[in-house]
Amino acid sequence: MRFWAKKIAAGLLLVSWAPAFAQAPPPPPPPMMMTGDLWSGLYAGANLGLAFEGGNSYSLSPTGCFVSAVAPCGGGVANNAFRTFGGTDNGSGFVAGLQLGYNWMLGPSFLLGVETDFEYDGASSNTTVRVPALSAPLVGSAAYEVNQSQDYLGTIRGRLGFLPTPSLLLYGTGGFAYGNPGSKTYLNFTATTDTYLGSSSGVKTGWTAGGGAEWMLAPQWTVRAEYLYVDLGSSSYTDGCTTAPVCAGLVPAAAYHTSISNNEHVVRLAFNYHFNAPPPPPPAPAAMPAPPPAAPKVFIVFFDWDKDTITKEGAAIIAQAADAYKSGAPVQLQVTGYTDRSGSPGYNQRLSERRANNVARALAALGVPREQMVVSGRGENDNRVPTAPGVREPQNRRVEIIAP
Repeated sequence: MRFWAKKIAAGLLLVSWAPAFAQAPPPPPPPMMMTGDLWSGLYAGANLGLAFEGGNSYSLSPTGCFVSAVAPCGGGVANNAFRTFGGTDNGSGFVAGLQLGYNWMLGPSFLLGVETDFEYDGASSNTTVRVPALSAPLVGSAAYEVNQSQDYLGTIRGRLGFLPTPSLLLYGTGGFAYGNPGSKTYLNFTATTDTYLGSSSGVKTGWTAGGGAEWMLAPQWTVRAEYLYVDLGSSSYTDGCTTAPVCAGLVPAAAYHTSISNNEHVVRLAFNYHFNAPPPPPPAPAAMPAPPPAAPKVFIVFFDWDKDTITKEGAAIIAQAADAYKSGAPVQLQVTGYTDRSGSPGYNQRLSERRANNVARALAALGVPREQMVVSGRGENDNRVPTAPGVREPQNRRVEIIAP
């Protein structure tokens, strides 16, 4: 029986060691995605820039017949001081206003929008030229003065944009424009002292076209640079005689006709606030589950029947347990003895305690402090292999060394 017990103990390697599984590192969290559409929806903002009158053209042409003692009416063009005269007028000023718009995304890279704006327009000009008279009696020269200004400008436009990157929008725009361009002209003949004055004001409508680039500074905030060409048509009116003594000698229809174009180049910088909801914050990383506790290490020392003497194989197992203890953090070892069911319960209890104490002394001799061991005996309880009373089961004759 002793021979077979040794063989069984050697065959089972006398040890059961369950190391803790190494925890693989969790996969990295997915990259943070910018959810939500930052461009589409309602936006509003303010702008500031410059307006340049686009080389506005003007023309002055005589109408009617200018009568005098030396050149009676009917004398043809010789009775007119000069024929049609024209030129260009240039001016500039600053603009400032507000805009309101709405965007729709057409897929990930294209945008369709509509925008309206209204602003103060300070562009103005004042041009004076000397005009030589062409025939008597209005000999000498004339001074022609042109004044233009505008108080406000508004547009209603569509926008079509392209997003080369998620934060940059390039767009073209065009649509309806309106404003109140005003003009005033004054003609003075130096030789005859007669003067002619005319003016025009009121709301004018027309069209506008341009483009720009807009950059997303931060969620809901953008800045843009924009150019617009605005054409509000032309103003036409009559410059009538204003010097009564001279005017009395003229045929009532005698006057000058003025025509002035109204167009501007607008360059401006704008800031917009987009009312679409900002993207939600990235989800908080899921809390990593606590790693499961490491499985205890169990070393089993088997004994011969009715013996508490440590065998050679058992001593090797005890040495392994001592080495494992010394290689890790200090833990308290549980050293528990057991027996088979071949004797009385009382005898078996005492035998299990002797076996446990012998193993504890062997561990202490190998450097494991005795105070780091809890030594006890369980007798024929907790059989490794359940048996009936009186059965001599080799695997139940053991001491278990457990390192939590």
